[in-house]
Amino acid sequence: MRILAIAGITSLVLGLSVPAGSADSAPEEGPVGHVAPTTFAAAGEYWTPERMRDAEPLVEPAQGASPSVAAVPKAAGEQVDLPPLVVAQTSSWVRPYAASAAKQQTWRSGGLIAKTAGKVFGTGGNGNDFVASGNVVRSKDGDVVVTVGHALVDGQGRWSKNLVFVPAYKNGAAPYGKFAARKMYIWSGYIKDNAHYPPFDFGMLVVNPVKGKKVQQTVGAQGIRFNATAAGASNLLLGYPSNGNGGRTLQYCSGASVTPSYSMKYAMVCDMGGGSSGGPWFQDFNKITGTGYQISAHALRNTTTSYGAYFGPEALKTFRAAEAS
Repeated sequence: MRILAIAGITSLVLGLSVPAGSADSAPEEGPVGHVAPTTFAAAGEYWTPERMRDAEPLVEPAQGASPSVAAVPKAAGEQVDLPPLVVAQTSSWVRPYAASAAKQQTWRSGGLIAKTAGKVFGTGGNGNDFVASGNVVRSKDGDVVVTVGHALVDGQGRWSKNLVFVPAYKNGAAPYGKFAARKMYIWSGYIKDNAHYPPFDFGMLVVNPVKGKKVQQTVGAQGIRFNATAAGASNLLLGYPSNGNGGRTLQYCSGASVTPSYSMKYAMVCDMGGGSSGGPWFQDFNKITGTGYQISAHALRNTTTSYGAYFGPEALKTFRAAEAS
């Protein structure tokens, strides 16, 4: 998978500009929803093991230099926590993960996260297949997957298609099935003045059931936290980077926060490469159960550091729109 640097930022998945018009009318400021188009009858018909293996990250555009008023995050409101949901008994003991691992490692600790984290596959507006990461979070309808905005729209404003989420992906296998997306959501402020703004680089997928069961019923769901009052002393970031076992296994970094850049909220030293974009960033993670509160998604990195956007009022509204879809 190629990783290209633009303005000092290493690209993780794909780019974004002003979306092309669609049947969904977008407000001046608020969640933007779009029906996820497909060119296949069922997820498995297109996303063969070979296509999943060959999917590559695409390039993101340069970020905006002077955000407009609508592209500046609002002040956080009251913290909102939705707790994790375990749908099946997990192991009473797991191998402890390294509490400080700036260099990525393979996740071997099991727990709920080994089921809820997965890969997002799609076809960009240029017709090329790409891969990102995602995670199932608790929602009323049980069908919401959190990823990043630049996995949903490309640099010419074309929405992605053929979007599927594969939880617990490992070595080409889809043990719980391939959940095709029916709708996707971004925040309107992410796209301003023909550029994208990292502080709003988050996206939500609403996925269809597999064999009559929603994704939350199938694998459970992680907690999600909006308007977090503290960054926390340590972080856990997971995803499927191409520079870690070739993207075949779930990888992670953990450790203390560092000073963020690019107007992002979260930063930590981590070497996850292309394909990890959209991977979950946790706070208050339980090592025994593999559960925690997702506070961000992997959106940017430079040569040493990974960055995530704040799940503030904008992310909460975007989530609520996806949850109600």
